[in-house]
Amino acid sequence: MRIAIGFLLVLFASMDGVEAGDYHWPMAARPALTSTFGEYRPGRFHAGIDLKTWGREGYPVLAVDDGYIWRVRTSPWGYGKVVYIKLRDGRTAVYAHLSAFAPALASIVEAEQERRGRYSVNLFLGQDQVPVRRGEKVGFSGSTGTGVPHLHFELRDRNQRPINALEHGFDVLDTTAPTIRSLALLPLDADARVSGGYAPRTFGVRWHPKKQRFDVSGQVVVEGRFGVAVAVYDRADASVLTNRLAPYRLRLLVDGREVFQTTYTAFGYDEVHQVELDRNFALRRQGKGRFHNLFRAEGNRLALYGDYQPGDGVLYAGTSRPAERGVALGMGPHRLRVVAEDVAGNRSEAEVAVLVNARPRVLAFGAEAAGDSVRLRARYADEQPVEVVFEGSTDGGKTWRVLGTGRAETEGVSVFVHRQGVAPGALYRVRVRDPHGLEAFQTGAPFAAAVGAGTGSMLRCALTFYPDFAAVRIDSDRLLAAPPRVTVRWPGRQEAVLAVTQRGVRAYEALVRFDPEADGVGRLTVSAVDLRGEAGHQTLMLDQQKVGPPGGRVRSEDGAAEAYFESGEVYRTLFARVVAEAARGPKGLPAVGLAYRFTPGDVPFNGRADLVLRYPEGFDRPERLGVYRQVGDRTWAFVGNRLDLEKGTVAAEVTYFSTYGLLLDALPPRVTNLRPATGTETGDRRPLLAATVRDVGSGIGREQDISVRLDGKAMIFEYDPEAKRVTARPKRPLKPGAHRLEVRVRDMCGNETRKTSRFTVR
Repeated sequence: MRIAIGFLLVLFASMDGVEAGDYHWPMAARPALTSTFGEYRPGRFHAGIDLKTWGREGYPVLAVDDGYIWRVRTSPWGYGKVVYIKLRDGRTAVYAHLSAFAPALASIVEAEQERRGRYSVNLFLGQDQVPVRRGEKVGFSGSTGTGVPHLHFELRDRNQRPINALEHGFDVLDTTAPTIRSLALLPLDADARVSGGYAPRTFGVRWHPKKQRFDVSGQVVVEGRFGVAVAVYDRADASVLTNRLAPYRLRLLVDGREVFQTTYTAFGYDEVHQVELDRNFALRRQGKGRFHNLFRAEGNRLALYGDYQPGDGVLYAGTSRPAERGVALGMGPHRLRVVAEDVAGNRSEAEVAVLVNARPRVLAFGAEAAGDSVRLRARYADEQPVEVVFEGSTDGGKTWRVLGTGRAETEGVSVFVHRQGVAPGALYRVRVRDPHGLEAFQTGAPFAAAVGAGTGSMLRCALTFYPDFAAVRIDSDRLLAAPPRVTVRWPGRQEAVLAVTQRGVRAYEALVRFDPEADGVGRLTVSAVDLRGEAGHQTLMLDQQKVGPPGGRVRSEDGAAEAYFESGEVYRTLFARVVAEAARGPKGLPAVGLAYRFTPGDVPFNGRADLVLRYPEGFDRPERLGVYRQVGDRTWAFVGNRLDLEKGTVAAEVTYFSTYGLLLDALPPRVTNLRPATGTETGDRRPLLAATVRDVGSGIGREQDISVRLDGKAMIFEYDPEAKRVTARPKRPLKPGAHRLEVRVRDMCGNETRKTSRFTVR
């Protein structure tokens, strides 16, 4: 625990004297955090610390050390009004979302705004223009660019890389340990399983008072290559009831030995998008929360992991490592522990017990009638001794009777002869169980092939896609004499027979691995025979469009939707698909044409792909179209609208796949609440000019799409996107008499609204 000197001085002295370690505290307000360094923001890291202003604006913002104003910027978006101070030690202090600048700086900014005729400016100043002394006021806290009052403060190194200010003297009182909410175990390829499944599994934790840590109940069975992730947040005393912060350090220990560590110290702006590798993108996209990965994924260049390299932290359960990176876990029990720390040294731990054990597999099972007996033969695979039990059922698998145990004919093969003949409709089963209680089974029955067996609608097949493989669920409306035969053929490749696992009496599953050497549509064929010998089959088409690190293209079957990738825009080979769907836009924003679901939707890109949608031939208002991403049943978010009339397309840049469509935005923005209102008579010679602006479609995304004119002359105005408000104030007193205010607003699709008011100055 560390208590800032500044915290004590706030309580007992004037705010101008507040200091924090090596630097002066950056604001004349009681130190409290609302956000900390390295927190997740969509597509980026939070680059600083956010200081609480208790719902107010206007606290003096202070130079943390001697230096000079290096840069000052104003914008309706992002950092809003922001000051950059070059400090005498070579670092840069950044103060964002200010409500106003100090007077000397404000006059420089206003002069530049007048010169350029607009609000947004980005000024770089010389070393001698605006020097500042430690503790000097440089501005006032606000909410510009964000809408919520607070001070965003950054400390950057000599290379303009954000560094964690809490490591450099800007401490706050913190006696509260991080809270670990849940752990996740993540299968990383087609050979991995967590609790028998291919999908990531999240596990809630409970506090164990005796052990003074969080625990996951029970034991989790793992197999193959997998990773660990943690959902965790921290608190600091002054804002403990209101704000959740990111941890400072996370560690993963296996059987007491550290195998991975993340420490949020610094990052480069060229790597900021790699937050989607540090955090688990798939879990977030699936709505399971925000998790920190405790392994370094391929392509992760972030400088957060010390000496740990890509591949470190990956766990290999019961399998050998392909290289020196990662940790091999032998068969049997292991303990995985996650340690979360804050910068003040408070820590919490969570533990999960895992059992490394490959589930037994029944490779083949046959039931062959021979006179008054049935010969049952099973072939299975397991690295441990197994118990083999043969059973029979005469009620369609509802109940089973043990017939006997298997006699080992050779290693991995057992046989049993049932000498009571074949009962009508009899079904047989073999169950293989290992010492840990995990088991697999398979059913079968002898049959005679029926003459003229039909193609059979007996099979229903469904595909679940994962990043580099697909699981095929096969359900039958009747009992089968043997598991279905499943084959796949990719373009230019030989047909391959897939292993089939039985999941229920009439349910089966097979895995299809995508082929990195193939591209195009593969054919998946499923065939089966029922107890009477009748045959059925289903054929599914698998669209596999490969995008590698050199780049590539993904295209819909009708050619109306495409995604283009330049070199380096994916971290590893991406196996993509596009499915056309009916689209319904929200009220007032009709869909034009179909929507297109691009998958996989839970893999982040290492850059921006160009997504291009073609509008229907003959459509007469293409300039009003935009690319939108579906975020709900009838909820869509505008992405972009780069129009190419020659090709008949609208394009936008995307950083991950989702469902996209073209919506028609013919709705003009709304301009209301003009102030002074028409008919107003005011004695204020410099009245505040204001209007509310709203748009429900493509939105207002450019400052140049708004204009405020007073008596025909353009005004420099300030736009607040969060408040949806435009304001301006005359620089010089207005003459008595009538005046005309005009506000014009255009949205991203070119729809425009003009509103005027006429008022009188006395």
